[in-house]
Amino acid sequence: MEKSIQKLLDKLGKKGFDTEKKVNAIDMQVAYDNGLADELGGILALQKAIKSHSAYAFIMGGTDPKPEKKEVRRNADDDRTAKVGVFTETHENAGY
Repeated sequence: MEKSIQKLLDKLGKKGFDTEKKVNAIDMQVAYDNGLADELGGILALQKAIKSHSAYAFIMGGTDPKPEKKEVRRNADDDRTAKVGVFTETHENAGY
């Protein structure tokens, strides 16, 4: 665990922000009132991690690998797509 994260968590705990709900409730005014204005960047990062359910990864400094996107393949010789098109007709009504 990084020392800066440990210090942030220690400060938050000492000020009474000991649950995820309390941490998510911190805004700029609350941070200023509690002497946490210098830690606002870390608080915002922690709030983002909590909302994305990755608080443990935030604390430990880890990340999960992102899944690779699979390429969609289409068979160009497929007869099903040879005659596909959008046909529209317009009808005019003389009464309008």
